[in-house]
Amino acid sequence: MKRSVYLILAILALGLLAFRVTAAPQTSEKQPVDIYLYARITDQVNMDFTEDRLRRLLPMIAALRKEHPQSHITATLLFSGAVSQALVDRNAQTGIKDYVLGYVRRGVVEVGYDGADEPTYKDRPTINFPGIVPADTRWLTRSAVAQKFLTEARDPLTGAPEPGATGGLKKMEEVFGKPACITGVSLSVFDPFFNTVDLGSDSETVQQLMRMNSQALMFGVPASNPTKLRGYRDWATDFSKILSPSSDTSPELYWQDNVLRSSESSDATVRVVLASEGPDALKTVIDKLDRSKVRVLHIELAAEKDYLTPPPPRVPPMTVALPPRGPSVPPWSPIKLAYIVPYSPKWPQNARASAADVDAAYAKEEALLKWTVEEFLPANPGSRVIGSKELTQMAEPSTGFSVSVASLRTALGAYTAAWTGNTVPAPYLRVDDHYLSLADMFQVMTDALAGMNRTGALPRTVRVVRVWGPMDMPLDSGKPGPAVTVKSLASVCAAITNRLHTDTGSAIPSNSIPSHVTIEAQDVNAAQFLHLMAEALVNPAADAKLNIKTASMVWGGPAIYMRTRPLGDMGATWTMKPAVIAGAGAIQSAQK
Repeated sequence: MKRSVYLILAILALGLLAFRVTAAPQTSEKQPVDIYLYARITDQVNMDFTEDRLRRLLPMIAALRKEHPQSHITATLLFSGAVSQALVDRNAQTGIKDYVLGYVRRGVVEVGYDGADEPTYKDRPTINFPGIVPADTRWLTRSAVAQKFLTEARDPLTGAPEPGATGGLKKMEEVFGKPACITGVSLSVFDPFFNTVDLGSDSETVQQLMRMNSQALMFGVPASNPTKLRGYRDWATDFSKILSPSSDTSPELYWQDNVLRSSESSDATVRVVLASEGPDALKTVIDKLDRSKVRVLHIELAAEKDYLTPPPPRVPPMTVALPPRGPSVPPWSPIKLAYIVPYSPKWPQNARASAADVDAAYAKEEALLKWTVEEFLPANPGSRVIGSKELTQMAEPSTGFSVSVASLRTALGAYTAAWTGNTVPAPYLRVDDHYLSLADMFQVMTDALAGMNRTGALPRTVRVVRVWGPMDMPLDSGKPGPAVTVKSLASVCAAITNRLHTDTGSAIPSNSIPSHVTIEAQDVNAAQFLHLMAEALVNPAADAKLNIKTASMVWGGPAIYMRTRPLGDMGATWTMKPAVIAGAGAIQSAQK
């Protein structure tokens, strides 16, 4: 245990020292600010709140679209599966499901999924490892729990499974169609006293989303501190800075497991702004922004908080752990109260805001939206109100492109030079205006050397395909060993390459980066093998000899700060990389 702690402390100290990646030139031009509007609709108990929020919000957005067609204003409604079912159940009485779908079909809003408040926080599919289990078993267990969480129906108050019915994301899709955005899908871990959230990597859940043919945006760095560790804001700043090294990237956007992530926060300035705070709150955030890169601000609409008034109702002591949420949901929100007191789940009348207060909140909300489209956007060319689908289209693809091997070799020269003298790899590499994660680098270098093994010469290009990070992250940095030849290294790559191109959707992904590789009877971790391949491509003479060096599997402290799962299960850190914003160069030119 002490050894692991010391290792992590060493990584935290050394992580950023290894970061010497050549990035695209910076620009002094003021970059656009994109406004992302969304609403969380996740209370299936107090449906009077839920319906009122929808009936106020949707006409407001539609009216602004009609009045300002050039703004293309839209918003993403994030429904839970339980709320989706509740809207179906009430449709005959109030027509609320058809009401929402009408606005969806007209393109006024997009729909997404939020699983954070699915019933309940305690009684839901839970990960339970009774002891030390192999990496593939851990993957299968998490994958099975994710599948249940995303598809099974549960009692809206108790969380008890309801066999034969659908729930979660699957129910939301049945009612509203494919989600444009997904959030709140962190799994729960069994604990004898309370449940904890499984944070850090979510590869097993992403695998299930891929099986459901999801191409949705996912949320990234949350607004609040889910791990309750010190230094959260400093970590968010460091993490976002590392993953936005150039002016054609954004501190609020990054790739993980080849899924685009949009962060609610990225530094001390950026936060989720409630629309009901009014335009001054948004102005304050924007005025403090570093505009050297494209920024994406999350604005929450129709917050349930606007319907509540303190003090909170008196309830018995909480006996379950409740997940932290964003600024719109206080610790005593209606859905949390319903789960704590299921025998009296409705939000009490004496804790409800007056009709006048609710009206005032929506007036401020409308004022913020009008200021955005009437004043801010015209004064800031390139800035826009952006939807979930457009946000995913804004980023250049994460895979499916080819890079020049000559360019790769040139970039690797600087990369290996920066790696000299320490054990920590830089998190990514820029080649031909594309960023390659550690997993991408492993795959393309394997392909290049496998091609040399087959033909005697390096190929001209290699294609970047989807791969998963290592299923198991060795905690040590490996051992140095005797030199190996480039020829033997290329032979090992030839044996690996087919596996990395096998994406069959099997329960255990074949196309994951191997945790260990054997070369000339020596066992090396994936980072050591990555280093060998990089040096071989810089000097690809078949008889050249390369020394096996120690190498950490973790690229730095910011990669592993926000986690509750073991370090060995943080393979997704190998897939993290910046998201290049399409057309960023054209935007800069237009502003000059």
